[in-house]
Amino acid sequence: MKSKIVSALLVTVVSSYAIDINEAVKISIENNYSLKQQQYILDESELNLDASYSGYQPKVDLKYNYTSRDETISGQLKKDSTVSAVISYNLFNGFMDKYNIDAKENLFKSSKYTFQAARQDLILEVKKSYIDYLLKQKNSQTSTEALKSFEKQFKDSSNFFNQGLIAKNELLEVEVQMLQATQDLQNAKTSEKISKYKLENVLGVKITEEVESIQLDENIKFDKNNIENRSEIKALELVSASFKNMAKSNQGGYYPKIDASFSVNKYGEDTSPHDREGYPNSQNIGTVNLNWNLYNGNQDNTSVMINRKKAKQSMMQLEDLKQEIELQFENAKEQLEVSKLNLKTASKALETSKLNYEIVVDKVQEGLSSNKDLIDANYLLTQSKQNYFSAYYNRYLAIATLQRILEEKN
Repeated sequence: MKSKIVSALLVTVVSSYAIDINEAVKISIENNYSLKQQQYILDESELNLDASYSGYQPKVDLKYNYTSRDETISGQLKKDSTVSAVISYNLFNGFMDKYNIDAKENLFKSSKYTFQAARQDLILEVKKSYIDYLLKQKNSQTSTEALKSFEKQFKDSSNFFNQGLIAKNELLEVEVQMLQATQDLQNAKTSEKISKYKLENVLGVKITEEVESIQLDENIKFDKNNIENRSEIKALELVSASFKNMAKSNQGGYYPKIDASFSVNKYGEDTSPHDREGYPNSQNIGTVNLNWNLYNGNQDNTSVMINRKKAKQSMMQLEDLKQEIELQFENAKEQLEVSKLNLKTASKALETSKLNYEIVVDKVQEGLSSNKDLIDANYLLTQSKQNYFSAYYNRYLAIATLQRILEEKN
């Protein structure tokens, strides 16, 4: 009897175009604006990494200079011009480029983990919104069934009143409950609409099809050790590594800088750069520059210390995050166990209230119970249905939360 009741309550009419929770997740990943924003942040981080390699590339410049003087001094021309093609290359800059690339690579990898974390957050949000919508639909269904029961009771009571079998106040009591059930149904329908709007927002599209119910995996297992694989943890580890590499890059300020350049120059006595008297037709110049800053107001040392402190801050955030995730895991695990007990209790209560309602209906028809008894039985059945569906879906949410905490495949 119990299994028949539960099975009947879980039946959901689904059209051939119905979407399930997995498809809802897929739709959201493709359309959610917040996740798209995270994708752009990831793309930006990759471009920053690409840009950091420019330190290993030569620089090519084309220069033109024209000068006109109203008065000249010895050796100057009234007008002169110079055009130069210069190629330069940094031979050594204290390993700044190397560690800057390492830092940008750390940040890029961190952004990938951050994107993955945002994706997992979105999946959980979709599941929560999807389940909430299903629950609100069930509440509307339950409220509709309660109203129909009160409408039938009011119709029967009206007949009993006309026959002089019950008093006016008993009929009015049933009518009040019927009106209250009408209001409850309206509230349930409103909550269902709002829940649907929230689901559409997280999906990024309008829902035009039915949504399928869900089934629980009775044999699912969770491994606490998987906490170490959380994307947020990996991201923070890489952020800390990035600050360490930035500190090493700052230390490059302690070393000399060596640059080499080669230029081809042409000189002119007017706007056209050619045929300047006393100058060759073209001149090739090779240059090697060595520059070593001996003191810059302690800026290099301060920058090194700042990035080291930032690295330590990230490590403290990392340890705090690990503790927080572990607390989330323990809480979610307990919630799952509680939800199992709640579902077991709610199933039994639903079976009992269903049988009680059927018995009271028969007794009222036989004149052995009052309308007040039937009102109470209807109320108890409605509450039992709502409690059952709440417990059923809360168990699924507990599982989904654990999957998110451990970042397991969904």
